[in-house]
Amino acid sequence: MMKNLRLLLVTLLALFPSLVTAGTLDTYYLQRFGALYGTQQQTAGVVSSQPASPRERCLTPLHHGLSRDWPKLSTETRKTLAKYLAKPSWADEQVYISTGGHFKIHYAGSGVDAPPSTAWVQTVAATFEEVYNSEVVQMGYRAAPTSAGPYDIYLQNMGARAFGITETDIQSSPGSNSFTSFITIDNDFSAGEFGTQITEYTPQKALQITAAHEYHHAIQYGYNYYFDIWFAEVTATWIEDEVYDGVNQLYLYVNNYLTKTMSLDAAAQSGDNSEYGRWIFNRYLTERYAQSPVVRQIWEHLATQSSPGGGADIPMLPVIDTVLRSKGSSIDNDFFSFSKRLYLRDWFSHKNDISLIHPVVPKQAFSAYPVSSGTSPGLPHYSFAFYRFVKSATAPQDLVLRLSQSQGIKVAAFRKNTSGSIDQFSQAADGTITIPSFNASGTEEVMLLICNNSSSDNQVAYFNTDGSQLPSLPGGTTTASSGGKSGCFIATAAYGSYLHPKVTLLRQFRDHYLLTNAPGRAFVSLYYRVSPPLAAFIAEHATARTLCRVVLAPVIFFVEHSLALPLILIIFGGVFFFRRAQRHSC
Repeated sequence: MMKNLRLLLVTLLALFPSLVTAGTLDTYYLQRFGALYGTQQQTAGVVSSQPASPRERCLTPLHHGLSRDWPKLSTETRKTLAKYLAKPSWADEQVYISTGGHFKIHYAGSGVDAPPSTAWVQTVAATFEEVYNSEVVQMGYRAAPTSAGPYDIYLQNMGARAFGITETDIQSSPGSNSFTSFITIDNDFSAGEFGTQITEYTPQKALQITAAHEYHHAIQYGYNYYFDIWFAEVTATWIEDEVYDGVNQLYLYVNNYLTKTMSLDAAAQSGDNSEYGRWIFNRYLTERYAQSPVVRQIWEHLATQSSPGGGADIPMLPVIDTVLRSKGSSIDNDFFSFSKRLYLRDWFSHKNDISLIHPVVPKQAFSAYPVSSGTSPGLPHYSFAFYRFVKSATAPQDLVLRLSQSQGIKVAAFRKNTSGSIDQFSQAADGTITIPSFNASGTEEVMLLICNNSSSDNQVAYFNTDGSQLPSLPGGTTTASSGGKSGCFIATAAYGSYLHPKVTLLRQFRDHYLLTNAPGRAFVSLYYRVSPPLAAFIAEHATARTLCRVVLAPVIFFVEHSLALPLILIIFGGVFFFRRAQRHSC
């Protein structure tokens, strides 16, 4: 009886996250599509819908998520939302084949979806052929796969909801992660609907960047359906400027990234368009590795990867890191260099557009000296913060910054001169950075960069200019025994990478809850003794990895939903009974 009860409890714990997530997903997608299309559908028990989100640049992330999560939704929700995944159709549908033969343009002959003229349809076809020539012929990306014949483009009145959408269709071949797709774009990009979202607005400019953006999503689906959507948007936005350098709309989004302290791989579609602003990281990679098509190589490496299971997307940071390591670097090194370039502005491509890149936004500015208690926030993984120091009557002649930081933090300081030149200063062995001639007439400002270029969250730094003792760091941030890439052997084996979000979550739980007390440290110590051989076995067997993820699901559920205390009590209880059993066995 007790054995059956334990089995039932384990089964319920494993299924509980899925059951809870299903209801949450139903509500999320009904509300999101309701806000966009005006249906305001709700699940039972939901009191009110969320307000409509800001206008979307691209609906591919939302539709990608719906397609991925489709098996998890209720039957009723699927019935309601099925129409949003279907291809547009009209009784009087017209078709035009592009002169290059790569695209089939579908459009309505009449009604609200009809394009303004056949000449516009021809312009659409010619624009997509230009995109094909740039992205496939010249840049070397694989052409987006099709089931038969030319690639399908649909023109539809999107009512200013978005510029376009790329939807998956069918698998390119049985068992493959490569999928065919189709694109829907607005039928005319009229100024009445879209206003002046494009610099010196013209419908043709909107068409150009939408074609470049959405067709690259189609290429991405051809590489691997399970792409991580933030990098899909970063790449699709970046490539707009590679294909149509004269439009420059993408520069309007950089500020959405620089004004926030956020991880490079923060979730897309958070309502702030920051995923579009993060395209600037691809600009850095392209310049850093100018002798090789590094962004394309990242997508080619993704094509060799399998989904971590459960329909989840493949985290892109490990994929990027693998490609950069093949070039003798790493994402850790390159993210720090990227952060510095944001301030230095020493870009060497698209030079005529450098002035369009928004400057860094300091978290805090100091003009009263000495500064005795500067503190960075707990920085999430792969993020940065800038702090500005300006001259004043109380400023010292030479500015000496004293710092104490977590192991995951790297720092640099810059002195910008009134001539426009910038001098860079590194941290000395004693933790200080000395900037000479700070209060001289030729100095405009000093900027301190604090960068978390690690995979661990909540990394901090303290700084001052008075030389006083700095506060001690919180326990277990990133040390050889408790943070960074060490530990979490079983979870790393189960999810395939120490950079996987679930593994990161478990590391944070270990660092912030278990390593801060004696019973927790005892549990971690025991785990480190027994887990490596088991992790090695799990890493080599796909079935074991799947079963391990099922077992870890209840633990992750507790951590994700801020239920750490019950989980700690369970762990402490396990440690207590284990030690008691050890004593009785002696």
